Amino acid sequence: MSEMAAIRASYSIIPDKKIDGLTTEVGFDQWEIQAPFFYKKMDSWMVAAGLRYQSTGLDFSDLTMLDEDRLHSLDLAFFISKKQSETLDWIFLFNPSLAGDFEDIDSDAMNYMTIAGAKWKASETFEWIFGAVYTTGLGDDLFVPAIGFTWEPSENSSLLFAGPIIRYKHSISDSLNLVLGGQFSGNRWNTQSANYTGLKQERNLRIRSYRISASLQWSIQDNHSVFATGGIDFARKAEIELLDETKLLDRDIKSAPSFELGYMYKF
Repeated sequence: MSEMAAIRASYSIIPDKKIDGLTTEVGFDQWEIQAPFFYKKMDSWMVAAGLRYQSTGLDFSDLTMLDEDRLHSLDLAFFISKKQSETLDWIFLFNPSLAGDFEDIDSDAMNYMTIAGAKWKASETFEWIFGAVYTTGLGDDLFVPAIGFTWEPSENSSLLFAGPIIRYKHSISDSLNLVLGGQFSGNRWNTQSANYTGLKQERNLRIRSYRISASLQWSIQDNHSVFATGGIDFARKAEIELLDETKLLDRDIKSAPSFELGYMYKF
């Protein structure tokens, strides 16, 4: 949530790796920018909204299965919180996204994520998180109740555990931070092409994985910082299906390293 109060731009790359059982390879590079565009605090209420855009250069070697080389994703995040007491906060996040080749955009390109829950402060350094997540776009629609916590074991470190999201931050110095993390990664894109059968056909592409990573963040001046991240994507999977849910592809992809360089301006 804290990154909604920052402008963030980055470039990342995952090298080509084979799809299990096929000679087909898949890889991509990605430009991303995200920025807040609304923030309002009113007594016990806080409302914020942010925008994220991703441009993905896709390298899919079998053009008869997927004839795409550039995909796009646009996300809007709306966040609301209410402070009920000194120890209890209610939180709500709604994140619709539009993902595809952006040639003919319709409702098939829409995905959604909703998070609702509460934060309960047990001490000055420990806070419980309770809630539930509903999401589309990373496979079948998913509803998951969740429990997690944030913990600050020292002045220089913090730990977040929220279901599949793990994030540990350690301040090496006043200007240098180390961040270790794990989270799901991926998207679902709606694509349209007339090169498969001679008639226009929509195909949904899903690429998903779990990523563990290490990042160094360097504050170069006041609110300005740069970061470099390296990680491993594993448990990777590629799916291609028609609108009637006929599966053309549903296979694992070899694990791959991931790399990201970026810049952040925190307000």
